[in-house]
This record gives sequence, C-alpha cells and structure tokens, in this order.
Amino acid sequence: MTGEDSDVLLVLADAFRRQSDGLRREVFRLLVEETRRVAMRSRHYLTTQCLDTPNESAWVILYKYGTDINFLNATSLTRIAFGNLLRRFVGFYYIPRLQPRGRPFKLRFHHQVLGLVLCYYTGSMELGTLCMLFGVPPITLARTLKREEEALTKALINFRPTRISWPSPTRQVELAKLIQEREPLLEHTFGFIDGKTSR
Repeated sequence: MTGEDSDVLLVLADAFRRQSDGLRREVFRLLVEETRRVAMRSRHYLTTQCLDTPNESAWVILYKYGTDINFLNATSLTRIAFGNLLRRFVGFYYIPRLQPRGRPFKLRFHHQVLGLVLCYYTGSMELGTLCMLFGVPPITLARTLKREEEALTKALINFRPTRISWPSPTRQVELAKLIQEREPLLEHTFGFIDGKTSR
C-alpha cells in the first residue's frame, strides 16, 4: 500500500465517521421529537373520564339557568330566536332512542346539538374548549359537528327568519332619518353590514 492509498483510506474513514456521527445525531433528534410529540398528544388528549357528563355540562347549565346576555354571547342568538331555530332544527336532526343494550348517545337532546354547532360557528373556541363545554370527547364532537352542519343547512332552507331582505325605498328613508338623529354626520345611511355602509 502506498502513501497515497493510505491517505485516501484515512480521508474516506474520516468522512465515513463524520457521516455516521451525523446520522446518529439525526436519528437521536428524530427519536426525541417523536417522543415529545407522543407526550404532547397523551398529555393534552381529552378522555371521557376527565370531562363532565353531557347532562351536567356547562352548556346545560347555561341553557337552563343562564341569562339572556350569556346566551347571546355563546350562540349569537337570543333565547327566543334559539327556540324558533330549535323547533325547526328538530325536524332535520334525528337522535335515536336509547337502546336497552349498548352505550347511550352523548348528546341526547336537540338543544345540546344545536348549541354545539352555534358555539362552534360563533365563538373562536378551540375544539378542546368545546369538548369541555359540552362534555363530549373529541371524536364524538367531530362526528356530531359533521351531522349537525348538514342538518342545520337543511333546516335553514326556506326558514323565513333567516332570509336576507332589502328594505323598501320608503323604509330606507325612515331608517336613514333614525340613524341621522343618532349620528348627525351620517347622511342618507340606513344600515351597516360588516363595516360596509349602505346608502
């Protein structure tokens, strides 16, 4: 073996050692990252044991005893409007009866189901917060939300209180006068929709 060959072998051995050290560090980093991910998932995963039962949840207390303002903040509807929508919603969302054998459904009342979808749309709550508010595990929440959205979409079709109607020209003038009395700088304005002034 010549001197050049031994130099080449030394360079190759050094490169191989550096590569295997880098590989070992990368594998270790990936293992640590995966362990951290598993720990975060198991640490923050909600189970039924750590949740209130749905019939004793914060939503049920709000529904039974909450003030109108609390109800409006949670669902963006007044109690009367919620009741009207609930009566319509019942016809589009089926909750099966309790079976003598088998597990009972988590959300057994239509007000829980409708409240869940309205809180989901209205609030900027994370799914974990909704799970705690309604006392349902994440998988039940996701499955129920999908069915609820479909039922709510069907319930809102041709539902008179949810239609958007433009005021007649005479009503626009009346509304503009009312607004101008309250805000003198706003002339010929009869309403605001999402920050857009309608004139």
